[in-house]
Amino acid sequence: MTLRILIVDDEQAIHEVMNAYLKKFLDDFEIITAANGQDAVSIAEDCIRQGHPPDFVLMDMKMPEMGGLECTRVLTKLGIGNIHLLTAYFDKDSMSQAVEVGAKGVLKKSEGFDAIAKKVADMVRGTREPTPASHPT
Repeated sequence: MTLRILIVDDEQAIHEVMNAYLKKFLDDFEIITAANGQDAVSIAEDCIRQGHPPDFVLMDMKMPEMGGLECTRVLTKLGIGNIHLLTAYFDKDSMSQAVEVGAKGVLKKSEGFDAIAKKVADMVRGTREPTPASHPT
């Protein structure tokens, strides 16, 4: 079955860049995008109704209308469990909040999108554990 990756970010360029980089490391995947948390919840609910919820979620923390932490909390309650925060903002408070809302890991935008895409590919293939949100690298 095609891997379904939901990218939630208010910057359209992030969707396009991640899609391009993920193509280097994954073959059978589908990118679904949302510009904010409210859109992501609606899209996730549609995917669940279709019987194929997102397999992996990359979630920006800072977005209009509904931020990444609140969206992660809602998606976790919907049963979506493989959510990783994608953020430029990296501090201890954010990390503890990420754990509280159910994020499985945190990926820093400063690592570069090639490195992030490789980590995502490794995680979805099961060859690498996510960086725990409570222990940033």
